[in-house]
Amino acid sequence: MGFFKKHARTILAAFGMLGLVVVGLALLAASFLADLATKIPPTARPSLNPARMGLACEEVELRSEDGFRLTAWWMPSGKQGRAPVVILHGLGASKAHMIDYILFAQEQGNPTLAIDFRGHGGSDPSLTSIGFYESRDAMAAMQFVREKGAGDPVLWGTSMGAVSALLAAARDGSAAGVIADAPFDTYRNTVLHHAKLFYGLSEFPLITLAMPMIESRVRFRVDDVDCLRAAEQIQAPMLLLAGEDDVRMPPAMVRTIYERAAGPKEFWIIPGEGHENRGFGQEFRGKVGQFLRKVSNLRKFGTTSHF
Repeated sequence: MGFFKKHARTILAAFGMLGLVVVGLALLAASFLADLATKIPPTARPSLNPARMGLACEEVELRSEDGFRLTAWWMPSGKQGRAPVVILHGLGASKAHMIDYILFAQEQGNPTLAIDFRGHGGSDPSLTSIGFYESRDAMAAMQFVREKGAGDPVLWGTSMGAVSALLAAARDGSAAGVIADAPFDTYRNTVLHHAKLFYGLSEFPLITLAMPMIESRVRFRVDDVDCLRAAEQIQAPMLLLAGEDDVRMPPAMVRTIYERAAGPKEFWIIPGEGHENRGFGQEFRGKVGQFLRKVSNLRKFGTTSHF
């Protein structure tokens, strides 16, 4: 006992120092998680272009409402009365990764615009908000096709692109339709889910510490990225897709968005597929093609009775 009395100050100082080290390490780890959530992962960009595949394609630039320059491909050809389709890629990808989507939309007779989100492809550099600011890019794409006289578009997005499509459609109010493939429900939930899935982390303390860091770095409120709330505000027809084997945005998560959707809606689980990458099999092509035809009929006849 005398030893502890004699060395109490030293022991307390040691424990205090240890506490500071633990807090410092926790903050460092939380900062690392914030980096993962806000920095766009590097990826090889395919050397693909629709023009080399026989499509009439214009390379165009758009400008978001907050001033970001966005590169895009505009393919105006399509059948009369078909709704234009805006193709929205996922995190770390680009419009060049969406060639299969572009080819399919054009085969269906829909005028097509594919964009590079900010921080991706040839667009201006940026951190990512995984949907919040990217939805502004989607709205710039909507404005572009309207100015071209093509009318209100169908937004077709995958993963982050699906989230951006839902947020943009909710804010805009006049989308012809939404195809949301593998969206998450809320930003907060998806960060928690991915931290547990990939790193085995619980919410406290690292995720709790990382959230304000994310908000400070990218300057948005994470709770504003909420696809459940967005779905409640969208009156346009919606097709929600989920890969059967997707562990990142599993079918149960995507279904919660479908259940909250206010307008005509469909939900389909893609057999045998995981996250985002689609094989464009016959059943997939049939489901998406049917939805695009229904949207065009809605434009023509003005009724949702066929959904």
